[in-house]
Amino acid sequence: MDMNLFVTLDARYAAPLRVMLFSLCESNPQHRFDVYVLHSSLGEKELAQIRAAVPSAQCRVIDRPVPPESFADMPCSDRFPKEACYRIFAAQLLPDTLDRALYLDPDIVVRQDLEALYTMDLGDSFFAAATHMFLSMQIVNWLRFDMARGSQYINSGVMLFHLTRLRQAQKTQDVYDFIEKYRKRLVLFDQDILNGVYHTRTAYISPRLYNLDEKYMFLNNINPWQIGSAIRLKWVQKNTVIIHFNGPNKPWLPKYRGRFKAEFYDPVIAAMRAQGLAAPGD
Repeated sequence: MDMNLFVTLDARYAAPLRVMLFSLCESNPQHRFDVYVLHSSLGEKELAQIRAAVPSAQCRVIDRPVPPESFADMPCSDRFPKEACYRIFAAQLLPDTLDRALYLDPDIVVRQDLEALYTMDLGDSFFAAATHMFLSMQIVNWLRFDMARGSQYINSGVMLFHLTRLRQAQKTQDVYDFIEKYRKRLVLFDQDILNGVYHTRTAYISPRLYNLDEKYMFLNNINPWQIGSAIRLKWVQKNTVIIHFNGPNKPWLPKYRGRFKAEFYDPVIAAMRAQGLAAPGD
């Protein structure tokens, strides 16, 4: 089937994006992808390198530049550049012919078929996403942003968007009103905003299947409330669709610590090199 994907990034993440897209195509050979690249800083060289990492017949990489002066009032930092906020306004920035699209962070490895995620029933939600937080931290975020009790603070690295519904209902001013009210409480910027404004219109997916990172796995396995449902590496190898190298512990950095790099990232790098493709660090 055909799927619409999009990414948001600055030039620093162009190399990891090549790895993500290569893994996407390798693990989903039966599907075809249109990947919209929302950015304000990529040049022709970076775009050419991104396109070279994927088969052109299977994956069309579509340049979607955003003027640098856009959304000037959005909060940002070195860790969370302004480009991260573009996903909040994806319904405005992507073609209005798109009904749904899957957002993926560049620091992801796709391991299995995405069709079940992409075609899931969203009900009346704008998004579907997974949480990385357990109850104690959920309560902290309910209080931090006056979120509805029972809602989940989600990780914004994997999100299925119902663009048509969002396009019809989203009010840009709601986003800026939220920023004005909670500016001093914003830590993760775009993720905080998506949760604070849209937590009542978000459907939930399994982090074990669709957004698993090592920190969540570790906390799950030491959490006394999770006894009987530990996440084992063999289970991940067999079942997890999306591995996310969330946070500062990136597999392409020398200070990386963990098991997921050797298990899930390095094999992708090896496969890229076997096909004569440049990998990060080459």
